[in-house]
Amino acid sequence: MTDTMIVRQAELRDLEAVYDICLKTGQAGRDATDLYSDPALIGHIYAGPYVALKGPISFVAEDDLGVFGYAVGVSDTRAFERELEREWWPALRERYPEPVQQETEQSADDQRIRTIHNPSPVPQAVIDEYPAHIHMNLLPRARGRGVGTRLLDAWIAAAKLKGVSAVHAGVSAANEAGLAFWTAREFRPVLTVSNSGSHGTIWCGRSL
Repeated sequence: MTDTMIVRQAELRDLEAVYDICLKTGQAGRDATDLYSDPALIGHIYAGPYVALKGPISFVAEDDLGVFGYAVGVSDTRAFERELEREWWPALRERYPEPVQQETEQSADDQRIRTIHNPSPVPQAVIDEYPAHIHMNLLPRARGRGVGTRLLDAWIAAAKLKGVSAVHAGVSAANEAGLAFWTAREFRPVLTVSNSGSHGTIWCGRSL
């Protein structure tokens, strides 16, 4: 491992690495590779569109071994949800037919495919106060190097240039380390939502 590290805006060439990081942190911060038959499914939902589409605010951390972390998000969550309906979900819905199994019989792949067909909007109570949103994921080799803070600082600086005054992040209720990261950086829990088939989501918000 090397200590050489840069934070830069994400580019299309980073798409594969961003998908890989999303998968390797997709089980409440832990590696989710063994859960999925199709390793791209989780990235289609939580990572891909932030790099592939125009408009999102997206940064990656890169060292001599490659991209190993990202912070991605948008200035207007509701507008982004509408853009996904126009530009992102249709092709994926053709590629992945909606499962016919009952929800209690679903595999991890089936759960993600159902999300592609029936994405859950962010609760309005969160949007009202914190209309922008951010996702961040880091590979284990990022630990102890200040990578998360540098990514967050870069993202916030870019968001402020777009007029963002408040942002939220959704954290799995099972991801104690993730929650600790956000709360240590002035994000406060504002709403907890129980999700079928998961540990639930803690929505945290911060004014900028």
